[in-house]
Amino acid sequence: MEANYHEPEPFRYSLNSFIRAIKEVPLKLQNDLQLHPEARAKIKPLQDTVFKNDLFKILGKQRDFIVHHGALNLKSQGQVGTTEGRKIKLSFPFAVRPWETSDEAYERYKEICRTDKFLRGLGPDCDSAPALWRTWMIPQFPDRDLLDVAFEAWKLLGELLSGAIEAFGGEKLDLSMPCRHDPDLVHIKRFSQKEYFMSVDGIDIEAEERKWRERKASD
Repeated sequence: MEANYHEPEPFRYSLNSFIRAIKEVPLKLQNDLQLHPEARAKIKPLQDTVFKNDLFKILGKQRDFIVHHGALNLKSQGQVGTTEGRKIKLSFPFAVRPWETSDEAYERYKEICRTDKFLRGLGPDCDSAPALWRTWMIPQFPDRDLLDVAFEAWKLLGELLSGAIEAFGGEKLDLSMPCRHDPDLVHIKRFSQKEYFMSVDGIDIEAEERKWRERKASD
């Protein structure tokens, strides 16, 4: 989901696969534990926590919808703006449609900047570069990024699986998720300052910088 965050079709496929796993893994574990009543008794509180959790209930319903009706209908929000190095200089809302890639939304933004002087004035200057942010959501979690929702669900499921392993005498799982990336870095896609100036303004900023240095040297 992280790797495909800016590509709608691969992201949707990854999300659907995740939701299937979230629903099916605890059910599979529950079936397997029928043959091990002692272990089942040890982790029953963890199982109850999972099956009663509102998050799992909603994701389970979404899984049933995916199986019987097709792909999940996602909502997408976006912003465009500028960055200076790793810092955000400016950002403002910009529609990023759920069926378009972040690259396609960025091309729309540039097209508007070519004719809208005010919007162009909010764009990159000689010290900043363009960027686009997007956030995926579903109606059941209107204010939460789906990566955050998925991480919470997977960690809860991980605690259940870890409890099952411990019930059979194994070691507790490491649930720190070191492979997870900073969501703020996943949401943002940075673009070339040089390409923006050339595409929107018809200016080669590197050539202009060289001319400026040459004039300064001659002075």
